[in-house]
Amino acid sequence: MVEQEEGDYTHTQEEEEAIISQEIARYRNIVLSACSSLGNMQPVDSDASETPDEKTAMRYVPSPDCQASLKDIKRYIQMDEQGEGKLVLQWLGEWQVLEKDIIPIFIINAKKLAKGPDDFALKTVVSCIELFVFLTWSMDSETDEVKMQFIRILRSYKRAFAKDDVVFNLLAVAVMYTKRGNALSDKEWMIVKGIMYVFRNILAIPDPLVAPAAGSLTAQVEIHDKLIAVLDKHLAIDFFLALASSADQRRFKDLRPTLLDIVYFLFYRVPVAALFSQPQSTWFKDSESHRDKSSRHNNFGGVFAVSTGEGTIMPVFNAREVLRPFANLFKKRTKVQKPKVQELSAVDQQWRNVDPSAIDVLRRIAAVFIESCYNPFITVLFEDARNGTTIVDDLTPRLLYVAAYFVDISLANSAIDLGCTCALVQTHIFGLVMRHASSYVELREWSRLEPAMYCIQQILLALTKMRATNLESLCDNVLSNLFYDGDALDLFVRLCRVYKPTKTTRAFLVQVARLTETFLSTLGGYAQSRAGLVVRKRVKKRVPKAPEDINGDSDTGLKPEQEEDTEAMEVEDDDIGDESKEVEDIEEVLVERELSIDKYANAFAVGDVIKSYSHLLAPPTSIEYVYPMLYRIAVTCQRPQLFFRKPIMLRLLLLFDDQHMYSCRAEMIELAAWIFRQYVTVINSPALMAHYKADLLDNRMAMECMLAFLKRSGAGTSIDPVITKHLIKLQAGDDAKPGDETGSANKGEEQQSGSNVQKATTVSGPDINSASAEINDDDLDLYGGYEDDFDFDSFLNG
Repeated sequence: MVEQEEGDYTHTQEEEEAIISQEIARYRNIVLSACSSLGNMQPVDSDASETPDEKTAMRYVPSPDCQASLKDIKRYIQMDEQGEGKLVLQWLGEWQVLEKDIIPIFIINAKKLAKGPDDFALKTVVSCIELFVFLTWSMDSETDEVKMQFIRILRSYKRAFAKDDVVFNLLAVAVMYTKRGNALSDKEWMIVKGIMYVFRNILAIPDPLVAPAAGSLTAQVEIHDKLIAVLDKHLAIDFFLALASSADQRRFKDLRPTLLDIVYFLFYRVPVAALFSQPQSTWFKDSESHRDKSSRHNNFGGVFAVSTGEGTIMPVFNAREVLRPFANLFKKRTKVQKPKVQELSAVDQQWRNVDPSAIDVLRRIAAVFIESCYNPFITVLFEDARNGTTIVDDLTPRLLYVAAYFVDISLANSAIDLGCTCALVQTHIFGLVMRHASSYVELREWSRLEPAMYCIQQILLALTKMRATNLESLCDNVLSNLFYDGDALDLFVRLCRVYKPTKTTRAFLVQVARLTETFLSTLGGYAQSRAGLVVRKRVKKRVPKAPEDINGDSDTGLKPEQEEDTEAMEVEDDDIGDESKEVEDIEEVLVERELSIDKYANAFAVGDVIKSYSHLLAPPTSIEYVYPMLYRIAVTCQRPQLFFRKPIMLRLLLLFDDQHMYSCRAEMIELAAWIFRQYVTVINSPALMAHYKADLLDNRMAMECMLAFLKRSGAGTSIDPVITKHLIKLQAGDDAKPGDETGSANKGEEQQSGSNVQKATTVSGPDINSASAEINDDDLDLYGGYEDDFDFDSFLNG
């Protein structure tokens, strides 16, 4: 229906869609006309003696107007970029214009150009290369719908480029102009850069992920390995390595980010272990699915008495059967939380199946790159990142990953000289990596933080290994600067506290645990060889108020050196805002203090760290990195009360299930049993319960199974207890004397608990109040109320 208003016509939605469809069809015919004018297949001239039955050979013949048609197609693509849907790119992929027309035109004119100067061939080659770049450009910045539409087209392009004649002619043109050195014109230099973009783009096109069990299907879809083989056959990879080794030259400055991408995508989704003599099954190594199997002997045998909750006692003759009920009860509740929003990862962390022939090529590339290219290439890229002189800043996470990846290879192969990768362990480069990591934490850029953590870890491992060689002085210089910086030390504590199951992944948390343990191990080893370590830290200072004289000048009545000492007084956090303290200003200054390893370890003994690490207990993952931290907090720092939160205790329960096999199993069960023994001591006393603010487990059967297990087994008894019944001294509330530390410190806690127990006072043990876990808004869903409170005190006494 058409409505008429003052001479203007308004079309219905159906009419508007019909008009748009007609315009698109007309535009499609225009693009198709340009593509049809590129050329066609014609029979090759043959001898007259050829029989009619023989198949006539065909060859591609470009039309005289092919150069103008190539320019028209380029213009249509540029116009298409202004709209949505990328219709022109879709049509070109549907008609296979790249495979059937543009590549043949390029090969024909590249061969003419190799024979001698040819202006028409040069212009045609330039137009083809421009279209190669447009058609193969990544779609990562587009919407998921657009990426899904083009992924098949891009893979068909990758298959078209993975051929001998295409790679040979692309490389021939690039080498021809690169050999001219500084005598290149702008157009010729653009040809070289364009060809490098093409190689980068086709290497970046991902292959479908196929499981090793797919058999023959793997050979059909793994085009990446075939492409690597073709590049290696025609020495294209050697050309890339030669450019990378000369990347510090000014004329190759614009190629550095592209070379970085090429190196990254050559080793795309290839684990370091795959480059050595490893079985193919380990190419898909995953920290969760390939854990070390424990060979411990189950010595927790005996008869266990378990209450069914209905007044009957059930004898159980095996520890496995005792532990299984409560472990299974919470499997559904403690399932792994997945991030609500999946971020685009800065680097691809999912390994792929690699053809054995490609492994040999990649191994050779890695050896040549480490020996001849790594130090100059990585150094100049980090210089660019620091100065911001190129677009490499957008590729910094990839730079961090590539730099760490080849250090990882050098550490795994003892035949590689560690000096070949010493560029990464320079003080200024390590400092730049630490600053990037700190910025990513501040900005909550978790996907960018992962390669930064990987890079820091490999630097620390390399420094530890280099200290045993003639590079000890270099390593000590780097480590002394690292441990001198208090902000760097604080960064590792912050990393352990930032994990949120809805915003970051378990792989991120595993990387945090691995890095933190590597750092603490490096710090401990260095501190043993160096006495009197000094750290520079930020502290808050206060300036006392002083009366002003009649001229407005301040007069403190002190000598100048006394005034300096007064201004250097530190202010406690509790004093800020207190009017009784004559404070004029609060400022942060840098001071030097002696570094205490024990005090620094106490910084990790907080509730946020335990809450983060506890997510790796359900299911048990990377326990070899989790166990040292939990032991350090519970036993070394004597703060087992930080574990007395319901979600944490439930995750600890899963460790006892024999269905879970993991590394350090015996040690972890010993620690978990010790924590539960401390927990039982607390819930057995209302005074301790109020003092520690422990949560009650609301599942009766689970708690009964654990109590029976602790009663019959010796697990958790090898470590001296921190919390005992004698930790609390009972006194009458009215007997407290003024100034007595056993006064009414816990009165509010007793009133809150609702018990009639007398006053609870600490007479020994750690500072419990300062060690209490903080609960923020994000934790309310974890630490909120109880579904079924159970009177454990009555159960234990009755």
